[in-house]
Amino acid sequence: MSWKMYRWVWRVVSPLHIGLQPAGALNRTRLYIPARTLWGALTAELARRQSNASPDYQKTGECLRREVRFGYLFPAERVNGKWQAWLPDYEQGEGLVWQREDGQKREVNRRFRRLLLVTRPGTAIDPASDSAGEGTLREYELLGQWWRSQEGETEAKPVAMTGYLFSKDDPLSKQLEDIRELFVGGDTRYGLGCIKRIEEPKQEDAFFGCRVDLNGDSPIVHTSRVLAHTIMQDSSVVLGNQECIGGWDNASETITSLSLVWAPGSHVKKEHDFVIQEEGLWKMSSDE
Repeated sequence: MSWKMYRWVWRVVSPLHIGLQPAGALNRTRLYIPARTLWGALTAELARRQSNASPDYQKTGECLRREVRFGYLFPAERVNGKWQAWLPDYEQGEGLVWQREDGQKREVNRRFRRLLLVTRPGTAIDPASDSAGEGTLREYELLGQWWRSQEGETEAKPVAMTGYLFSKDDPLSKQLEDIRELFVGGDTRYGLGCIKRIEEPKQEDAFFGCRVDLNGDSPIVHTSRVLAHTIMQDSSVVLGNQECIGGWDNASETITSLSLVWAPGSHVKKEHDFVIQEEGLWKMSSDE
């Protein structure tokens, strides 16, 4: 059965914290929502809707893995009535930069983070004294709800997150379409991470302008710049950054296998086919 690809847009209603390696006492955040994070949030929401008394998270999660693939969600701003995503891109001499998908704007990573991020303090409470635990004072980066004003701008612009959903199960797609509010990332019990869908999912046939193949066992994106954490031959990489990533499996109560992967925005020497795997990672096609 072939896949259907939809583009969806979520507005950031409360600040997001998507964990990244800390820097000293600063808990940093990613500027995008990885597929695994999105899968976890949707698994929890669907399972609770299906059974408030005893949600079957494992069964729901496995169903989503089989029938759905998620693209990463990237920051977006509204331009001339359309939500335009900002996408990561590594460039020679500058490192990581962010480019708006219409090609009209670009920002180096440091400045782009200033356009989106806010911070707040946090600490752990010692239950014995009901006071701040010694040495636990932290500062948290958060992706805010509004773009910081730039020169010449007079109105605040809301922040949205946009990306693609791949599905081969129409009933499951309908269940996902019915979800209009979602909590993702860290500290959701304290009000962080609320996003609301602001447009109906639209079926499309290009992935941020890249050609896609929707007729195989998994969706395939044909590109020279990856837009997810990606497993590929080191000899194919021209420019990028590597990360070691893993995850927690609640069913087995263990950390899933750690993988050294290339970060979103990394480039390869020429266009390749990249398979979107069940966990949301991309992998260079073995046919290449």
